Amino acid sequence: MVLFPTINEACRVLDEGVVARASDLDVASVLGMSFPSYCGGIMFWADTVGSKHIYLSLKKWSEMYGSYFKPSRYLEERTMKGMPLSVAVEAKSSLKSNSKL
Repeated sequence: MVLFPTINEACRVLDEGVVARASDLDVASVLGMSFPSYCGGIMFWADTVGSKHIYLSLKKWSEMYGSYFKPSRYLEERTMKGMPLSVAVEAKSSLKSNSKL
């Protein structure tokens, strides 16, 4: 549970397009935070725990302790849709491709 705010911040980073894939955060957490590699990385682990459990815990904490624990939009959307956190993020670019591939 102590990692839930970290997962929430990782969701914000994904939502803002700072990283392209959740797997990038997995690698960064293993190499940079010494997250146990056998757990697969922070986002892989979060999917194992379940976005719904993480979201509901953060929501409860935000009501009790303030906005620091407020679930990110990305986490909320994924939870409501029943999607894993590690599923690829859709591009937010307003540029339209003329490619017909």
